[in-house]
Amino acid sequence: MRGLRLLRLAAGALAAMAGAVQPAAAGVTVRVAPDVVVRSDEISLGDLARIEGDEPLARRLRQVWLGPAPPLGATQRLDQSYLRQRLAEPDLEPQNVRIIGPEQISVTRAFQVVSGAAVVEAAGRQIQERLDALPSGAGTFAVVPLTRLGDIRVPTGAVDLSPQLRAEPTGAGALAATVAVNVDGRTVQSVPLAFRADRYGNVVVAARALDPKTGLAAGDWQIERRPSTEIPSGALASIADGADLEPVRPIRPGEVLTAALVRPRMLVRRGELVTLVVEGPGFRITTQGVAATDGRRGEVVRIINPTSKRESLGRAEQAGLVRIPFKDPVGAAQ
Repeated sequence: MRGLRLLRLAAGALAAMAGAVQPAAAGVTVRVAPDVVVRSDEISLGDLARIEGDEPLARRLRQVWLGPAPPLGATQRLDQSYLRQRLAEPDLEPQNVRIIGPEQISVTRAFQVVSGAAVVEAAGRQIQERLDALPSGAGTFAVVPLTRLGDIRVPTGAVDLSPQLRAEPTGAGALAATVAVNVDGRTVQSVPLAFRADRYGNVVVAARALDPKTGLAAGDWQIERRPSTEIPSGALASIADGADLEPVRPIRPGEVLTAALVRPRMLVRRGELVTLVVEGPGFRITTQGVAATDGRRGEVVRIINPTSKRESLGRAEQAGLVRIPFKDPVGAAQ
C-alpha cells in the first residue's frame, strides 16, 4: 500500500512538471468581414480578418497566404471552408482557432485612376522643353500628340510619371516616347506614345460666332499662333480692314478664317439709293442714283438716274457710295 501511494505521488509530481513546461495553448479568434478591399497583389489572412488572441499564433495566422488578388477593380469570392482548409496545417494549431464571419467573403482589388491626358502631357512637356532648348534659329514649335490614350487603372499609392524619349528632337517631325507609370517607386505600366513637332504660324480666328453677310467689326476676330498642321489651306495671316469683309457662312468661335470663308462685303445693293461721286481737275460733283446691280469694293456697278433714266457705270468704293470715273473731253480730243 505504501509503495502504491508513493507511485501516485510521483505521477502527480511529473504531471505538475509537465504542465509547467508545456502550458495549454491560448485560443485565437479570426473575425472575417463580409466585404474586404485589398491593395496588394497577394491575399493573406491578415487582409481579410481581425485576428486576436495568442499573439505568436496570431502573427503566424496573419501571414497565411490565400492566393493572388483579383485584377484591379475586380471582385472574387472566398468560402469560409477554404479558409479552414488553409488553416489545417498542424503548426497553425487549427484546434485553437475559431473563425467568426460569413460563409462567403467578397474580396475587391483597390485601384486608382491615372488620366490618359496626364500621361500624354508628361511626355509632351518634356518634348516641348527639349524643343525650346534648341538654337533660336530653329524656330518655335508646337508638340501635337498622335496617340489617343484612355485613363489607366493602377494600384493605390504614390504615382509618379517618368517619360523617356526615344531620340532627342532636332526640329519638326515625328517623335516617340515611353512613359513609365510608377506607384510607390515600382513601375506598373509602360505606355508608348507618338507625337509630332510642328512649327507655329499666325492665323486669323473668329473671336465669337459670326453670321453670314454681316460685315466684320473690331472684336470679331483676333490673331493666334497655331501649329502648321492646324492651319487650313488659304488661312488668313492678317486682315487689313475687317469692315470690308463678311462671312459666306456661319463661323464658329475659334475657327480659322480662310479666303474661302470670307469675302469683300457687299457695299452696294440692287435697288438701293446710292451717292455718286464724280471728280476731276478742280471740281467734285455728288448726286444720287439707284443701283441696278450689286457691288463689292472695287466692282463695277450700274447706276440709273431716277429722273433722266440714264445709266452710268461706276465702282463701289464705300457702303452706299459709287465713284464715276471722269473722262476729260479735252484730253480725249487731243
